Amino acid sequence: MTDNAPMRPERLSPRSRETLVPTAYRTGYEKARATDPELAHRFIEHVTQGDPLADAAVESMAGMPQERIHRLITAGMEEDEAGFREAPAELRELIEFSAEPPDWFDSRAVYPGCRAFHADSDLYVQALVGSSIVRGFTTLIAKSFFMTGRLTDHGVRRLRQNIRQLIEIMIPGGLERYGEGWKLSVRIRLIHAQVRHFFRRSDEWDEAEFGVPIHIGHVALAAANFSARVLEAGMKLGAEPTVEEREAFVQIWRYSGYLMGVPETILFTSEAEALDLCRVAFTCEPRPEIESLVMGNALVNSAPVVIGIRRPGERQDLANYVYRVSRALIGDELADQLNYPRQSTWGLLFYLRNKRRLAKRLRSLVPKWEAKAKVDRFTALVDNSQLRDPLISYRLPPKLHSDETQTW
Repeated sequence: MTDNAPMRPERLSPRSRETLVPTAYRTGYEKARATDPELAHRFIEHVTQGDPLADAAVESMAGMPQERIHRLITAGMEEDEAGFREAPAELRELIEFSAEPPDWFDSRAVYPGCRAFHADSDLYVQALVGSSIVRGFTTLIAKSFFMTGRLTDHGVRRLRQNIRQLIEIMIPGGLERYGEGWKLSVRIRLIHAQVRHFFRRSDEWDEAEFGVPIHIGHVALAAANFSARVLEAGMKLGAEPTVEEREAFVQIWRYSGYLMGVPETILFTSEAEALDLCRVAFTCEPRPEIESLVMGNALVNSAPVVIGIRRPGERQDLANYVYRVSRALIGDELADQLNYPRQSTWGLLFYLRNKRRLAKRLRSLVPKWEAKAKVDRFTALVDNSQLRDPLISYRLPPKLHSDETQTW
C-alpha cells in the first residue's frame, strides 16, 4: 500500500485494521466507530499518510542552499518561467498540479461566501481564534507545533499568518492562480512537507504511536474546522449568513484544503460533511495533554499583541476577555481541559449576538453608515495582520527547531 493508493475499509480484515491504528488513536477510534464507522476508518487511514506530491518536492530540494530553495519556489508561485526552468521536476509537478482547479470549484460561484465574510469579518476572525484554532490545538497537531517551538516562540507571527490566510482566500479572486490566497495555501502545503521531512529523519517522533507527523488527516480536519466551525461560532457571535453564503464559504475552504494537499478521499464536499468530519476526527483524537494546554494558552495571550496592544495591563484585560469569549464558544468542559481561567460566560453570547444584530439593524437605516462600518472592520484586520507588510515569504524552515533557525 502506498500514500497514493490507500486501502479501503472493505479490503481490510479486522486484524489488519487494528494494526493500522496508531496507539494514541485507538481509544478514540473505537468511540468514533460506534457512531460512524466508515468516516472514522477513513480519517484513521489518513492519519498514517503524508502528502506524496509535496513530500517529493521537498525531498528533491533537500541539501540545496536556502536562498536557492526560496528563489525556486518564488519563481513557481509568481509564474516566472525563466526562473522556474531549473526547478526539480517534483516541485514543477506540484505547482502544475495545483494550478489546475478541480471541476467542482468555480471561483465566481463562491463570491457569496466572500460577501458573508466581509459583512462580518471581525466576527469570523474572533471565531477563528477563539474557537477553531483553539479546538485544532486540542489534537495531536499541537505536539508537532510544541516540539518545533514555532508557536511558543513566534506566536504573534503565526497568528497573523492564520488571519492573513483567512483574509486572502476570502477576497474575490483570492483563490485564482494569481491570487495571494492560492499562493499562501500552496505555501502552507510545502511548509507542512518540510516539517514532516525533518521529523521523519529525527528520532523525536514515534509514528507507531502518533501517526505521520502533520498527517493529511489533520490538514483535512483543519480545513473542515476553519470552515464549518468558524461559521458556527461566527453565528453565535452575531453573523447572519444566508444558506447560500454558508455553502459558498465552505467551498472556499474546501478548495483551500485541496491546495494544502487534502485528497478527495477525505475532503468534505458540504457544510454538513465538514461538521461530520470535525465530530468524528475530534472523537478519534486522544484527550488534550500538556502540548495542547501550552499551545491554546499561547494563542489566546498572543491575540492582544496581534491587534497592537502593548501596555501590560491592557494586554491582560483583553486576554481575559478573549479567554471568556473562547470559553463560551468551546464550552466549559474543553476550556477546563485546556486550563483556562474559571470565568462565568452566562448570557455572554446572547448579549454579543443581539448587540451586533441590533447595531446592524440600526445601521441598515443609513446604508452609508453600514458600508463604512464594514470598511473600518476590514481595514483594521488588514493592519493587524500586517497584510501590507512582507511578513510572509516563500522561505521554508531550514531546521526542525525554531531556536536553531532564523525567522523564515
